[in-house]
Amino acid sequence: MAPRRTETTDYAAELEHATRGLLALNVVVLEEIQKRVGLPTLRALQSLERLGPSLVTELGEDLDLAPSSASRLSDRLAEAGLITRSIPPHNRRATLLELTDAGRSVLDEVVAQRVERLGGVAAQMSSREREQLLAGASAFTAAYSRLAARHIT
Repeated sequence: MAPRRTETTDYAAELEHATRGLLALNVVVLEEIQKRVGLPTLRALQSLERLGPSLVTELGEDLDLAPSSASRLSDRLAEAGLITRSIPPHNRRATLLELTDAGRSVLDEVVAQRVERLGGVAAQMSSREREQLLAGASAFTAAYSRLAARHIT
């Protein structure tokens, strides 16, 4: 039997409250990274990491940007050395975008900072609490990924 709307809403409110520490930690890391690269840049790098080599139009669709905005963003990323732009052999009018080592380094830095900060917090938890958090967070991420694949989030 599906939960009533109020049960789901109550659970979602409890989950929001319970995950504030995780979200706050992520904000701290993003604020640190934002000192070097802006959030639009970071989102674009994360998108290219997830998509792999992509056309400007594909990046724009993934980020919900107009083609002209995606083109300008990719220009800035290329000028910063975070991506390469090339012309794919199958479509001479398109532009193919790919992460550079510098772009990957920015993403690696985000992950390293999150891991370091998460480790510090996890050290304050019992082994059982860590296992429960990992199981729940893994299930949540899997459910989110399923929804995101269907573009429902």
